[in-house]
Amino acid sequence: MTRPGLPETRGEAREMLVLFCRRMIEAHLAYYTSGNLSTRIGGEPGLIAITPTSTAYDTLRAEDIVIATVAGEVVEARLAPTSELPLHTLTYQDRPDVLGIAHVHSAAAMTMSVLGWDLPPILHGFVSACGGGIAAAPYAKGGTDEMATLTREPLRDRSACFLRNHGTLAIGPTLEHAFNAATVTEGAADAYLRARAFGEVPEIPADDVARIRARFWEPAWSGLAGVPTHGG
Repeated sequence: MTRPGLPETRGEAREMLVLFCRRMIEAHLAYYTSGNLSTRIGGEPGLIAITPTSTAYDTLRAEDIVIATVAGEVVEARLAPTSELPLHTLTYQDRPDVLGIAHVHSAAAMTMSVLGWDLPPILHGFVSACGGGIAAAPYAKGGTDEMATLTREPLRDRSACFLRNHGTLAIGPTLEHAFNAATVTEGAADAYLRARAFGEVPEIPADDVARIRARFWEPAWSGLAGVPTHGG
């Protein structure tokens, strides 16, 4: 499975996850050991690389990254995988087009998830990154198959959704796309919460949402060489 932005080997996948874990902390998308990331491995389509459980991201090393099958069987590991392993593996099983996943716990997005609010299409960059407004999936216990199952509908034609009382799940045709969707979702959620203090928050007109999707979001999922995997 060859695609720009998709790591071909276990080593490349591990290095990529360490890089994006650093970025996750720097962008305040997670705190200490919260959140988790994964990517498929291009040269071994049945395998994923995923972050370990209870490991501080600022000291994470490539050898700490877990290699597992999309069925959830650990293949190579020094540490146990994240407790949210089913959230990743079941998403990969359900969506062959998903090649990277970012599950983050960022402040504004967590606020939205606690309130159970959907985030409407209020910003161009948000629509480019996520495909439009995003929804909050129903509540499920963390680390369960149910959590993944309940995200299927809100992620059907979007790159992110809120997990009720939990955080954000972002998916993509690459880990970079998923990470970008998580980052932009956090920024849009923060803007939405601030704007609500002044009254009703205007949305982008539906015809313009469709135009932005067609120009940026849909090509990102096309798999064509040379097309950026993160809109905007």
